[in-house]
Amino acid sequence: MLRVTTHIDDMTITLQLEGRLAGPTVIEAERCWQVACQENPGRPMRMDLRAVTFIDQQGKSFLKSVFQQGGSFQSSGCLTKAYVEEITRAGQE
Repeated sequence: MLRVTTHIDDMTITLQLEGRLAGPTVIEAERCWQVACQENPGRPMRMDLRAVTFIDQQGKSFLKSVFQQGGSFQSSGCLTKAYVEEITRAGQE
């Protein structure tokens, strides 16, 4: 199960994810990301991964896409930090 919450402040749109970013939940996260991008063009977008407990290959591909679209990440756990570091390192090469 994945819970997606959108937080809007003066500068940034943040999608906070809680739970497992895997399988069918990735489709829901992608839909929420696309809606937030369409409704807030030009605003910086961030994905908060601090409460994500598992990421499968499909979730990892989605996060790579978010990064390629200019999104940034918040992460704190070893799991999400490792994925974020891998994604951003690959994007800088």
